[in-house]
This record gives sequence, structure tokens and C-alpha cells, in this order.
Amino acid sequence: MNQQLAASNRSHLAGRHGLWTLLCVQALTGCISLPGSYRIPEVSLPAQYQDAASTGTALPTSGQTAASPAAAGLSNPPEAASANTPVDWWRDFGNPELQGLIDRALANNPDIRIALNRIVQAKARADQAAAGKYPGLSAPLVIAQQSPGGVTVGTAPAGGVSSVSSNRTSQRTYQASIRADWRLDIWGEQSALAESANFQLWRAVHERENVQRNLTASLATHYVEFLSLNDRLRIAVETEEVLSTTLATIEKRVKAGDATLSELEQQRAAIFAIRATIPTLEQQRLDAIGAMAFLLGTVPGKLSLSNDGLDSLTIPRVAPGLPSALLLRRPDVRVAEAQLLAANADVNVARARILPPMDLSAQIGYSGIALSQLFQPQTLFWNVVDNLVVSIFDGGRKRNEHLFSQAVQEEMVESYARTLYQAMKEVESALAAVRLAERRLTAQGEASKAARRAWDITTRVYAVGGTDYLSLLETQRSYHRYLEDYQKIRMEWYKGHINLFQALGGGLKAEPPAAAGKLATIGSTQPLPRTTKDIPVPIHEGSEAGAHAFWKVELAGFYHRSTIDPTWRDLRGRYPALMEGRRLQPRLKGRIEEDDEGQQSWYQLYITSFNSQGEAEQYCLALKADQQRCQVVSSESDLSNPEHALLQRPGT
Repeated sequence: MNQQLAASNRSHLAGRHGLWTLLCVQALTGCISLPGSYRIPEVSLPAQYQDAASTGTALPTSGQTAASPAAAGLSNPPEAASANTPVDWWRDFGNPELQGLIDRALANNPDIRIALNRIVQAKARADQAAAGKYPGLSAPLVIAQQSPGGVTVGTAPAGGVSSVSSNRTSQRTYQASIRADWRLDIWGEQSALAESANFQLWRAVHERENVQRNLTASLATHYVEFLSLNDRLRIAVETEEVLSTTLATIEKRVKAGDATLSELEQQRAAIFAIRATIPTLEQQRLDAIGAMAFLLGTVPGKLSLSNDGLDSLTIPRVAPGLPSALLLRRPDVRVAEAQLLAANADVNVARARILPPMDLSAQIGYSGIALSQLFQPQTLFWNVVDNLVVSIFDGGRKRNEHLFSQAVQEEMVESYARTLYQAMKEVESALAAVRLAERRLTAQGEASKAARRAWDITTRVYAVGGTDYLSLLETQRSYHRYLEDYQKIRMEWYKGHINLFQALGGGLKAEPPAAAGKLATIGSTQPLPRTTKDIPVPIHEGSEAGAHAFWKVELAGFYHRSTIDPTWRDLRGRYPALMEGRRLQPRLKGRIEEDDEGQQSWYQLYITSFNSQGEAEQYCLALKADQQRCQVVSSESDLSNPEHALLQRPGT
């Protein structure tokens, strides 16, 4: 009866305490209002590009502003892919070698790998922040030694001094329970933390896209420099040969008395001046090869290139009427947008932390002095505690944290506008560079042709004694200078096209919507959604390994969904004999759930199927020779432990 009365009193007190808490919550809730969505500031853009008339490229109509509706509300996170973006723009140059280099870079570039790992890190942080909205459950197991036994520390039992003396022995107690702790999200702190972490996740996604944008443009630029240097080296060698022929003519005239020794030495000086430029050009070409090797994740000695020139490139055409979304969806603009949205959420976090938090905890379990009698009905206990802590004085720490977050948010607003203006400037500069370089190229081409004709005429006339040597020397120098300038302008013209595609945010693939129910689960090896048809993906690993065990090569690191196709093309292009009969086996390692199309996902890649460990190791050694990391794994060990494949021979 007494136990029932005590339980009733505890329940009554808990109810009264909870009622007062709810009243306090309601009173304080009316003092604050948190926004339900975040807005991107409107940045006015001009109606058209300054060079739009000459290129046919359009901007927003008058009155449009640079504000992304997709990122304005929390229900629609920033988009992962840019629709209407020039897809694989480097293919417009029509050079298979350039296409192969970019495939290799997308598969092996270290910066691409680093950016992908940062997405994985941000995904873990976002999941961690989202878990803060839910209660935590734990199972405390306590073994305590206490003296005096049987009493609470600091109190004396009833019965006087003799009773106290009799209880001066220590006592051991045991406790096993289940405990739940939950911080109520009454001010939106946990929700804002989750939103901020989610926006930081999308920031990492767009940063990887920006790395890819800059990587492809940088590699294409270095390749254009390499082709131009090949042309300039050929011109230097050909010019030296022509000058040497002229030197032979002058030597004959000197013997005949029609030319002076001074003319002869001047011609020799002209030849050696040309020869002196050849090592410089060769050094510049080696530097271009080294820069490309670095972007490819290899060493210059492992990079084999042709001796083609700029004639191997076709002239890309900028499509007229490009939509303004290409500017607003540039990866760096989306990075600034995600940072701004995260800063908005951080303001709400700081605002919520000014208000008193409420923590709830509940515990139920068994407690006793004998382990053998622990789980008995009479040792059962439970408690429920709600805790509301009001900060009276903290020296302004929380208030200043709120001011700090507001200042960061204002900084992100300005950074977002600055990024848009920078993007606008880059597009304008690239358009002007293409237009003006084309004009310069046309004029310089005519000048080079005229200088060549003048040199040919002067050479023939000089051979028969119709003109002096100074005229011949001047026409030689003029032609070489004009031709050198022509090659440089031609290189800058191609670079201008690359810069234009880069400024427009090129290189991001727009995929069609995925079919419902086609997304793979984490750890599965089922075929990818929308995989390119020329990639042979094996059937599910379990059914394939059921007939016989086989070996495979695991490529090191994770691969983003957009780099799987380039990886396969790169392997087939560099190792045609080794790739004969091989298959690609992707294993899904993670993805972003908000991306319904499945494009923001990453995989572990395997090359299958090798009949012996030696065959697989030979293939792996070929990859390692090109600085590509890999390891040999067996299908049997991979089936037993999908996360780690042990080096065990099949059947052992």
C-alpha cells in the first residue's frame, strides 16, 4: 500500500512538473519565430553579354535576377547537376588524344579523388547532425563500491550512533538499466544544425564539380600549348634548313666574288639564332608534358603523346542562345550559394542557443546489492527527468555567437554576389578573347603569307644578284617573326574557346530522370542506373561466383558516378590487350539520398574476371607501372566480407 502511494505521489509530482515545463515552453516560444526556408539574394544581371551580338550568346531578359529558386526552400536542395550545361565540350575539338587524356584525368586525378572523399566526409557529418534530432538510447551497467553501506553519502541512518558505527563497512551495489536521453528541438536548434550540415554536404558536391570543371579546362589548355609547341618546333627546324640552303648560296657567291664575308657571317648568325630557340621550345614542351602528367596523376616519363600540331583540332562552335542558367549554375556559384544557405542555418542555430534548452531523460532497470538477485521484481526502478536550464549570466558569450553568425551570413551574401560578378567577368572576357583573337588571327595569317612571299621572291632575286643581302636578311627575320606571332595567336584563339566553355560552367553532365526503383543499395554490385551501354557490367556477384571462383583487381579509392564511364574508356584505350574479355564491376559505397537520380553516388570498382591469381597480379602490375594503385582480391573472400577482400586462393 505504501509503495503504491509513493508511486502515485511520484507520478503526481512528475505530472505537475511537466505541466509547469510546458507552460514555460509555451510562454518562451512566443518570443521567437524561426524562418521556415532560406532565400538567395537577388543580384541584378545585364540583359545581355557585351559580346553577345558577335557570338549569338544570350543572357536573361531585362529584369531577370540571379536568384536560384531551387535552393530557396529546404524541400529542394541545391541541384547536383547543371541542366543545359555544355556536356563534354572537349569532344567538340575533334581530337581523340585530347579525349583520352581527359578520360584518364577524370579517372586518376588526385584532386578529383580528394574532392570525392570530402563529399564522403560531409555526408557523414550531415548524417551525424540529422541524428541529433532523435533520442539517444544507452544501456548503463554500474558496479559501485560505497561506504558506509546502505546509506546515502552525507546522511546517517535512524537508530543513533551505534547504528552508524555498525554500517561503517563498505557495500557493493549493481545496476543494469536502459536509459533514453532527448533534447527537445523546441527552438529549432537541431533542425538548423541538420540543415546547415546538409548545405555543407551540397557545397562539397559542387566543389567536386568545380574541381572537375577546372581540371578539364586546365588539361585542355596545356594540351593546346603542347600542340602549338610542336608546330613552332617544326617551323624552327624548317626555317633552319631553309637558312642553311641560303648559306650555301652565299658561300658560292663569296667564292665567285659576288658576296662579302660579312654577309656570310651574318647568315651564319641567323642560323644559330634559330637553333638557339629550339632548346627553349623543347623545354617549354617538356614543361607542358609535366603539367599534363601531374593532372593525370602520373609522371612525365609514363606519358606518351603524338607529335601532332594545332591542325589536329577542329574549331568548336559556341551554340547561339545559351541560357542564363549556365551562368547561375556554374559550380563555383553553387558553392557560394550552398555556403550562404549554410550560414543562414547557422544564424538560426546561434539564435536558438540563446534560449533555454530542455532535456528529457528516462531510465528503467534493476538495482541491488547482490548480483544473483539483481533481476527481481522488487529491485526494479525507473525515473523520468525533464531539465530546463535558463542562462542567467554568461558574459555575453551566446549573444556574441549570434552576432558572429549574422556577420558570417552577411559575408556570404557579399561573397555570393562577388562570385556572380566574377563569373560574369570571366564570360565577358572569354567572349571578347575569342572574338578579338579571331580578328588578330586573320590579320596575322595574311601578314605571314605576305612575308613568306616576300622572302621567296627576295631569295630568288638575291641568288641571281638582283638585290643586296640586307634586304634578304630583313625578309627572313620578318617572316620568322610573323610566323611565330601567328602560331601564338592561334594558340590563344583555342585557349579562348576553352576559357569560354570553362566560364560557362562546362563539363557537367545532365542526365535524364532515373527509373523508379532502380537505385542500388549500399554494398550491392547490381548494374548502375543509366550505365553507358558499352561497359560490360557482370551479373550479380553471388550468381556469378556460384558456378566457379575467380579473381579480380580492385582499383584503389572511390569513384564518383560521373567518372565510371571515363575510367572504363581510359582502361580500354591504354591497355587494349589486357582489357580483352574483362568486365567492370562497380560496388555502391554511398550516395546522397536527396539526389533522386542517383548521380551523386560513389563506388568501388573491380576489373573481372581473372581465372588465376597470377593473371590478376600481372594485370595489376601493369597498372602500378603507370602509378595507378590496385590490389588483387578473390571472389570468395569478397562474398564472405564485402567490405574487405582477403588475398586467398579460390578453393583454399
